[in-house]
Amino acid sequence: MKDWFRTRNPILKFLLGFAGCMALFYIFYYSPLYRNYLELPFLNFQAHAGNFFLHLLGYDTAVADTAIAGSDFTVNIKNGCDGLEAMAIFASGIVIFPAAVRYKLTGLAWGLGALLILNFLRIAGLYLAGLYFSKTVFDILHIQGGFILFTMISVLLWFVWMNWSAKKIREVGNA
Repeated sequence: MKDWFRTRNPILKFLLGFAGCMALFYIFYYSPLYRNYLELPFLNFQAHAGNFFLHLLGYDTAVADTAIAGSDFTVNIKNGCDGLEAMAIFASGIVIFPAAVRYKLTGLAWGLGALLILNFLRIAGLYLAGLYFSKTVFDILHIQGGFILFTMISVLLWFVWMNWSAKKIREVGNA
């Protein structure tokens, strides 16, 4: 099996490795460990972070479990709104890409940190969209726009990291 895999096209190896990483993510994401013990604390953390940004903008909101509530609108953060799938796509791309571990760790730290903060801003933005726009606009931003745009940003960040790491690899090779 190892010889077969070694002789395969690098693109096929990448795709199989990426699919394997994503499969491991989904096994964890839907596991009783995550669902019963980690999901609610993580969603609550995200609600508090989104609420923090709303407070910076001057909104009087409060967190109750996984919801951010104001006097006129409430947004509840559920599984799927947590940004973890897009972060898993980003992380899987880095983990499987042939680069030095130090470049991977740097990319994971910066990229996942940036995506986490962007998701907090997305949550705060969804609260504001729900507060100031119609339910239709909120639904479009939440379901179609938010998920698709956030996933595209994660892929874009992965491409930025790939270019950065390839440049670093070339510099080391030329030294």
